[in-house]
Amino acid sequence: MSAGGAARFFEAIAGRYDRVYALATAESRRRMARVLKELPPAPARVLDLGVGTGRELSALLDAGHAPTGLDASRAMLDRCARRGRRVPLECADFWSALPFEDGAFDAVVALHGTLAHPPDAAALGRLARELARVVRPTGVWIAEAPSPAWIERLEATLDDGERRAVRTGPRTCRIEDLVVGVSIEARVLDDAEWRDALAPEWDAHVEALGDVEWLVVARRT
Repeated sequence: MSAGGAARFFEAIAGRYDRVYALATAESRRRMARVLKELPPAPARVLDLGVGTGRELSALLDAGHAPTGLDASRAMLDRCARRGRRVPLECADFWSALPFEDGAFDAVVALHGTLAHPPDAAALGRLARELARVVRPTGVWIAEAPSPAWIERLEATLDDGERRAVRTGPRTCRIEDLVVGVSIEARVLDDAEWRDALAPEWDAHVEALGDVEWLVVARRT
């Protein structure tokens, strides 16, 4: 899957994202509380990869941090910009070179399965190296990602009349939005694959986040 294909998917669903794809408010708050525990002391400069409509920005701002949002979808960023408190926003593909200086951030977050749609098998390793450039030494990278259990339960858990998931391999699937007629490929990793993909720049710890997701907390080595 090309990075452009992922951007087209999110452009097409931007108007429906908060209603159909986003987590329930209570669950989102619970998860953000866990994420905030892993961040450096405030005020930390936090890069939010795949910021989307910006649902997590309020929690970061309330905790005293200084977030910057990055997304490849202009339509998603337009909705993010309408939120009450403005933050810097960049429209760019995070699977390519990032438009930031060396050491620009203290931390990076990639939430709600943002990293589940790499354009190729080597993309996560490239991203790990690029984030090691823009995050200061001793910085942290926090990601929420689907686990292999998500693939196993996929067809039973994602078929709501508006969306459908079709398994395409042992660790891959295609998510189809039946309303707007777009699809996106997804890939899951096990805990060892996450650690290997982020090494040697990052030392990653992987733990369960519910029944079918991982919380990946990686620190600069």
